[in-house]
Amino acid sequence: MRSTPADGGRVARAGPEVSVVTVSFGRVDLVRRKLAALARQTTGPDVLEVVLVDNACPERVGERLSAASWPFALRVLRSERRLGAAEARAWAAREARGRWLWWSDDDVVPADDALAAHLAVQARRPGVTIGSVRFVADRCTTRWRPRRAGPAHFTGVNTLFPRDAWARVAGDLPPLPRPYGGEDTVLALALQADGVPFADAREAWVDHHGPHPADGGDPSKGFDAGFNAAVIARRYPHAAWSLGVHPVEMLAKRLLFSPLWRAIARGTPRGRFEHAFYLGAREARRARAAARP
Repeated sequence: MRSTPADGGRVARAGPEVSVVTVSFGRVDLVRRKLAALARQTTGPDVLEVVLVDNACPERVGERLSAASWPFALRVLRSERRLGAAEARAWAAREARGRWLWWSDDDVVPADDALAAHLAVQARRPGVTIGSVRFVADRCTTRWRPRRAGPAHFTGVNTLFPRDAWARVAGDLPPLPRPYGGEDTVLALALQADGVPFADAREAWVDHHGPHPADGGDPSKGFDAGFNAAVIARRYPHAAWSLGVHPVEMLAKRLLFSPLWRAIARGTPRGRFEHAFYLGAREARRARAAARP
């Protein structure tokens, strides 16, 4: 892996307030739209930097984007091998210089006032702020707004939090056994245990270009997410309910996914995801029981 600083010919002011952390899997046109939206932020673009992980993209997204001029520092970290989301974001966070980290995926385009809305909440109560999301897919848009934000709402889509808090907990995050799901939740739970408060930033809107992961209907992702959720619940038992793996929930899901209802549920993308999630969580619980002496 190597790091390539790029700022499009501009010199960023020392110490940006916000470091936007983005991991790219090759959607260069969408990332370009993202950077253009960041350039329009009502806070002024000079308060931020973008730390972009070019995650072994064959088209070398970082090089193509850094060739343009941006009104903020664009710092490209090029990985020669594909990294998991948690590993890639951690690399970017270590390289970041801002007071705040803004987790913002490469398929996310923020509204012009999204950063200002986050910082307005941070000014009242510094901590983790969870923003709102419009999921844009197949000409259909669904909206999600946080209510009583907590670790379960912490994602790589629209979350802003202190870099120094991340640095305190990052070295003690438990590894997760499956490749998908849970990396954001386990970080959020560690931040909560460290005393970092959570707050809604409902006016901080972003557009997520693609469906909600559960509506994608990918059973392999659902299985991995369920397996990891059960593993996380062992370390943070109080979070089992919000993770969807509390014993009462598991019993309800076992009844729900009886043969008849399973056939009905698997007829929808969310049903396929949720059924696979249940199977993954059940498998993790069984593996733990089998490992006991």
